[in-house]
Amino acid sequence: MKHLFFLFALVFICLMGCKKDYPVSSNETPVFYFNGTVNGTPVNVNAGVNNYFMYSSYAQDSNYVYNFLGELKQTNCTDCRNKIKFQINNYTTSSLNGPVQIDTSLIPSYYSMHGAYSVLVGSATEYEVSFNQVGDSAAISGYTWDFGDGITETGSFNPTHLYTHPGYYNACLTITDSLGCSSSICKQIKVAVPDAECDISIIDSSPSGNTFTFSSSGSGTPNTCLWDFGDNTTSGSSTVTHTYLNPGTYKVSLQTIDNGNCLSNTCKNVSTQGFTGCLANFNFSVLTNQYPNPLSLSNVTITWTDNSGITYSSNTITQPNDSFFQIISVENYLNNENNQPTKKLHVKLKCTLTDGINTIQITDGDAVIAVSY
Repeated sequence: MKHLFFLFALVFICLMGCKKDYPVSSNETPVFYFNGTVNGTPVNVNAGVNNYFMYSSYAQDSNYVYNFLGELKQTNCTDCRNKIKFQINNYTTSSLNGPVQIDTSLIPSYYSMHGAYSVLVGSATEYEVSFNQVGDSAAISGYTWDFGDGITETGSFNPTHLYTHPGYYNACLTITDSLGCSSSICKQIKVAVPDAECDISIIDSSPSGNTFTFSSSGSGTPNTCLWDFGDNTTSGSSTVTHTYLNPGTYKVSLQTIDNGNCLSNTCKNVSTQGFTGCLANFNFSVLTNQYPNPLSLSNVTITWTDNSGITYSSNTITQPNDSFFQIISVENYLNNENNQPTKKLHVKLKCTLTDGINTIQITDGDAVIAVSY
């Protein structure tokens, strides 16, 4: 009888040891998901629903660049359909099987979509912006620039700065003169983001007493304008004449929306006649230099397999200007099925993919994914 008991116990242990744990459908809110429109069709995929699972992994390519991978697909499928895969490349190379610097690789920011400039070259991830102080520089004794990405510079009135991620940056200039006068101004800098093509600047006339004429210049045709003259008055006209009740200095702001719903913001310091102090203003230009990125560092690749089994990828087609991949948040998460630590990422995206013949678009993409390291 004892032998029979041990035999049953051994069979039970073997069965439990061979058991694989897969997610089951539940009514709980899914942790991982992908929502978006794929080729015009709404898609909603949730881990734990309809046998879908969020697979996380990482791999080192032939250039020793770590690729962080997340794939949302059904379990136990040999020819998986309606699945999406995310690949985010590390920002640097490593030694073979070297340590993974994921905490500095994945941060809330915009990332370049891997586009097909050529077979061997990835999308640029460095963007050069030139700045130029505007005004009489003879009396200015000090310049301090804050480029909005954690880097500052002093001494130069026309610096050039290299941004290492696409994104929106709040760049500021503070000037001082020999008499102790100080003035500052900040402007939004758009670097390789979907609405970077839409930008404006303020044109103002020389003051006639306390009266100015304001207009704007830039790309796109403004459909709506909102002026804030810095004295608690506003206007919705495209070109305006404004008289200040009191002489002095004012920060004029302008927000425009063009016919394509592209939003732009800018500002400028102005002073009425008779002002003798210092006034900070600057212009900027996002340069078109393309920095080589042959290892596709910090590039993102999206792969979609449709219901017919056709696989489309974003890395074999040049992406349009409005393509983007944005990491909204990064959190530590549980170890995956291979006992590897993971990061949970909330991302948004828009991109074009191809199977080599046909193209499709992913729009309004919103996902929570996991990658391991």
